[in-house]
Amino acid sequence: MHAQAVSPEEAENLLVPLARFPRVALAVSGGPDSLALMHLAAKWRDRHGGPALFVLTVDHGLRAGSRAEAQLVGRAAKAYDVPHAILPWEHGAVEARLQARARAARYDLMAAYCTAHDIQALVTAHHLDDQAETFLMRLKRGSGLDGLAAIPQQGSWAGLTLLRPLLDIPKARLVATAEEAGLFYVTDPGNEDARFERGRLRGAVDALAGLGLTPEAIALSARRLRRARAALEAATDDFLSRHAETSAAGYAVIDLAALLSAAEEIALRALARLIFTVGGATEPSRLAKLEALLVALKADPDKAHTLGGCRITPGHGRLLFFREMRKAGLPELELGPGERMLWDNRFRIELGAEESAPITVRALGEEGLKVLKEREALPPSLPRPAARALPGCWRGGRLVCLPDFDQKPRRSTPSSRHEVGLDCRATFLWGTL
Repeated sequence: MHAQAVSPEEAENLLVPLARFPRVALAVSGGPDSLALMHLAAKWRDRHGGPALFVLTVDHGLRAGSRAEAQLVGRAAKAYDVPHAILPWEHGAVEARLQARARAARYDLMAAYCTAHDIQALVTAHHLDDQAETFLMRLKRGSGLDGLAAIPQQGSWAGLTLLRPLLDIPKARLVATAEEAGLFYVTDPGNEDARFERGRLRGAVDALAGLGLTPEAIALSARRLRRARAALEAATDDFLSRHAETSAAGYAVIDLAALLSAAEEIALRALARLIFTVGGATEPSRLAKLEALLVALKADPDKAHTLGGCRITPGHGRLLFFREMRKAGLPELELGPGERMLWDNRFRIELGAEESAPITVRALGEEGLKVLKEREALPPSLPRPAARALPGCWRGGRLVCLPDFDQKPRRSTPSSRHEVGLDCRATFLWGTL
């Protein structure tokens, strides 16, 4: 039976969440799924007079012709009057965890672009078949409820809202939508490559369907598990609001006794949230590692740990979460006048348009702390591990600017402004915490 294209009437309901944002980016690879998303979103925008759309294509540079395929997307986007940007992934040899590293790089690049261009939401074309495949891969790993709930329809990361409006639409219908619109699409051979887990699953689709494990049936289970996950997330919100505090300087604290006496599921979720946000990670820590951390905290509450880019330190009846300073250091990036950037997936930093020269943004580290101490400008209430991981603004090797933040941990997270002879602002991005 031939699949039906997604109708404009269906698109009206699917794309409603986009209407909340003035500027929206679409992740479009050149495959039929994402091109169908671009087609539906552009037509929907034309009917409603907004929002402003932008198309982003990441060129992973992993196979011949990838640049030409990205340029094909650009030509298609131009036909819909949508600006297009190609984001190249600069890398050396990638031998291990290829797909995972490519995915992380893809989101890093798109988040950085959205931050620089004041885009509030990123939309992807994940569909029902993706949902079913993700469920099965996580089932194989022994994932808990969150993993089996698979791909959420909405999320928040690095200051962006992530939207996946097509999760309940089968891939075949998106292919039909792209073909009906006359769009030329490409197929990534890596998607069917049996060397990768997702490729092996796709090769077993017919066998699974013969057992009744159709993508629709699997996605239904994931949808019902998402409902349970939402209830647990609401309980975690309440727990964190009562027992955890955050600082605009990018660290967090939680009452240790409350954490260790909480229901295990809530305690694990609270740890996951704090580590994910403070550590600037692209993906949450694995459940097995969180479980091991909670066991270790119960066995020895006075011992420090590291996980997910965080240093987790007990003290005075609390557990403190700081960004870990690794040997490789934190990012060092250049920021020009009038530009904004995402730094370490944690801070949005903007340099005033009237400034005469660019700045280098890098962690304060020990060098920056020494400068602050000499200037008697290091607030005594700021924990040293938090201060070391703050973004400092440098020119010619000299520290010229650092965030002006409220030192006392607080439940709200206002913008932190810093100004030392320089118009530069930094905001810590707390995501869903």
